[in-house]
Amino acid sequence: MPRDGTISNDSPAESPIAAAFAVVRDSDPDVLDSDELSAYLDAVSQVRAWCDARQVRATRRQRQLAAEGRATQPEHALSNHGRQSSKDAKTAAEREEVCTSMPVFEDALDQGTVTAGHVDAIASATRNLDEAERAEFVGEAENLLDDAHDQGVDQFAKNCRGLAKSIRARHNARAAEDELEQQRKQSKVTRWVDKDTGMHKTLIECDPVTDRAIWAAIQTARGRLRRRDQQTGGARTSWDRLTVDAVVDAVTNGHGANGTLVVHVGLDGLTDTMNGSMTAAVGLCETDSGVPVPISTMRRLACDADIIPVVLDGDGVALDQGRAKRLATPEQRTAIEAMHATCVHPDCSVSIDDCRIHHTTPWQYGGRTDLADLAPVCETHHHLVHEGGWELTIEHDRTATWTRPDGTIYWTGPTNDRTHPAA
Repeated sequence: MPRDGTISNDSPAESPIAAAFAVVRDSDPDVLDSDELSAYLDAVSQVRAWCDARQVRATRRQRQLAAEGRATQPEHALSNHGRQSSKDAKTAAEREEVCTSMPVFEDALDQGTVTAGHVDAIASATRNLDEAERAEFVGEAENLLDDAHDQGVDQFAKNCRGLAKSIRARHNARAAEDELEQQRKQSKVTRWVDKDTGMHKTLIECDPVTDRAIWAAIQTARGRLRRRDQQTGGARTSWDRLTVDAVVDAVTNGHGANGTLVVHVGLDGLTDTMNGSMTAAVGLCETDSGVPVPISTMRRLACDADIIPVVLDGDGVALDQGRAKRLATPEQRTAIEAMHATCVHPDCSVSIDDCRIHHTTPWQYGGRTDLADLAPVCETHHHLVHEGGWELTIEHDRTATWTRPDGTIYWTGPTNDRTHPAA
């Protein structure tokens, strides 16, 4: 938009994303090959980011006019004229607040080097920080921008949550415990019937520790039901139906009660636990699905828990797993969960709860059920390997390589996505 306030219909010829704009305008995605489509999607992302940066500026101006009594609030304008849902309008308004406090992100968004998703991740992570905590977070803007340039939105969001958590811990030693207690108080179960579909729905809202206890029982039931299906040779049950049956099984007859709540904690934290220290341990303390747990809660759980050692090397690779067996056992899954919180596909954030343990060398071709040959893969990417013709290999250090059916290497990189405390 020119500085004289008039709206121009010209393309952003002078902007750093001019080349990307030209690619989107002049390319026909219906005839592009895979590599060309990748470049095309990169260009679309850059143009979208540029548009999001313009929306940030428009939202900021709308906020200024509203403060002067000359316009409605930004959320109303984004809904009415931006044709966004109320939820998306609120997200866009929060995006402007982040960009105002962290101008480097607005510049990067304007240049198409980060996405609105990166900015939204900051908004989400800082939503519950007080003024002093938020100021410290904003002080990390340059470092966060470096991370955003190198990371996808999911990984960046995880890092932002971790930074916010560490800042809160420094400002308030009981912040994590207070948050967990508040979540416990807000836990509830809601039931209703969808009037359009007739489907009965149950929504359980609970704190992360209770959630892990529930899902430990469901996972135990799901594993047993899946083994039963394999033994009987009947029709294969879909993963969603299997999960529903597991929920019913765990609730109605208690078989799932033997599920194990797994909490990963570093050696220093475990030592403090055993010594009864009340000093908060620094480093890893999270559930098997990657949800942080206050060290005080870990101490409480440890009072009645069986402690199973999983020894990791410097790269976070499981070397020895307590009572591990040479079969596909719950003990082996525990070892795998010590290395992975999600599916090992680089573009996937599906929790390990919903992953199958995949043999990278198929069993029918001589594959062994050893830790070195096992990896968590979600349903979508499991089908990609078995029916889609993709190949997944994994090295001893948990470096994975995904190869397309045409033999092109799609991605190679580390997959052990837990953050362990430095030695």
